[in-house]
Amino acid sequence: MPNMPDKPDTWAKIWLALSNPLWQGAIMAITVSLLRVMYDAKETSKRRILFESLICGSLSLVASSVIEWMTWPPSLSVAAGGTIGFLGVTAIRELVTRFLGRKADAA
Repeated sequence: MPNMPDKPDTWAKIWLALSNPLWQGAIMAITVSLLRVMYDAKETSKRRILFESLICGSLSLVASSVIEWMTWPPSLSVAAGGTIGFLGVTAIRELVTRFLGRKADAA
């Protein structure tokens, strides 16, 4: 049986860090996007599936920062992460491009 690590509070620190809604949203985005891509079964490259999930997680971190800046409830980060993971990188890119195109046309 392995011995206890020198710093037994390491797992407690990890658990505490992961209880932050910022990271919960990112984990939700990664999980939902992985499940969505596997369910669709359109993508066969494991590398592209991994990158899709990581980009969704990164977008969720960005969304969490916006949620914090707008002083909305931090628990919205999990909902934002789930939404981002469900829509995927391509749909998010199209939405942002369309939104920015309208703003540029109006200016």
